[in-house]
Amino acid sequence: GAFQFQPVELLKILLVVYLATYRDERRMLIGSGVFRLGPLRLPPPQYLLPLLLMWGVTIALIVVQKDLGAALLFFTIFLAMLFLVTGRVSYVVAGLLAFAVGAAALYPMFAHVRVRVDAWRNPWADPLGTGYQMVQALYALASGGWSGTGLGLGDPTMVPESHTDFMFTSVGEELGLLGGLALLLCYGLFAVRGYQIALRTRDSFQRLLAAGLTTAIVAQALVITAGTTNLIPLTGITLPFVSYGGSSTLINFAMVGILLRISAAQKDPRVL
Repeated sequence: GAFQFQPVELLKILLVVYLATYRDERRMLIGSGVFRLGPLRLPPPQYLLPLLLMWGVTIALIVVQKDLGAALLFFTIFLAMLFLVTGRVSYVVAGLLAFAVGAAALYPMFAHVRVRVDAWRNPWADPLGTGYQMVQALYALASGGWSGTGLGLGDPTMVPESHTDFMFTSVGEELGLLGGLALLLCYGLFAVRGYQIALRTRDSFQRLLAAGLTTAIVAQALVITAGTTNLIPLTGITLPFVSYGGSSTLINFAMVGILLRISAAQKDPRVL
């Protein structure tokens, strides 16, 4: 068929690059508080405004695009990089509270938000309708047990979209709890290596860039895993490097390529 590209995937890289550049140039002002808002010491408003706009973009993704997964992913990247720059847990807590307030306000206003949240809170209330995917996913995970049904021996008809949104469910069904934990361990090792690259980089922009790209990939894995196991509302994003997804896979490998380039420059300072 015709080639299709999802622009929201490219926004992951653009978001990380923008935040790394913005905070690299203004890290001293962002990290230092010049006025108080309750218990928080905040930077000057002209430097805080672009960060608040990111919160607004996140909420807009839920309202306009109905994309809960992208909203959670972008906001996670935003908070992670904010903490990396400032080292202030209070900023992260304030960001989480702001997101919670915004989400609570959207719940009674928009039907698609209510459907996602209600299906998460009690998928058994409508097991053949809005809760069908989650109920089937939980059945599949339960049938996998500790060691799974065997590689390639899962029931392909049990869970809709098992090759994309519910790929972790397929892994849990065929490889069991142990296989699912092993996959999460791989993402953990990726996170360790990615943050090591960031810590060893002398250039502050590259440090933030490496940390942001690592966070983007690992956060995506955690968000979709939590969604398919009903820990959070289902998000509808892909499992990095495992799910079928052209645009997402392409962008994820591009981010890995950037990480490798940063890592290679550490080994040989003469590399441009």
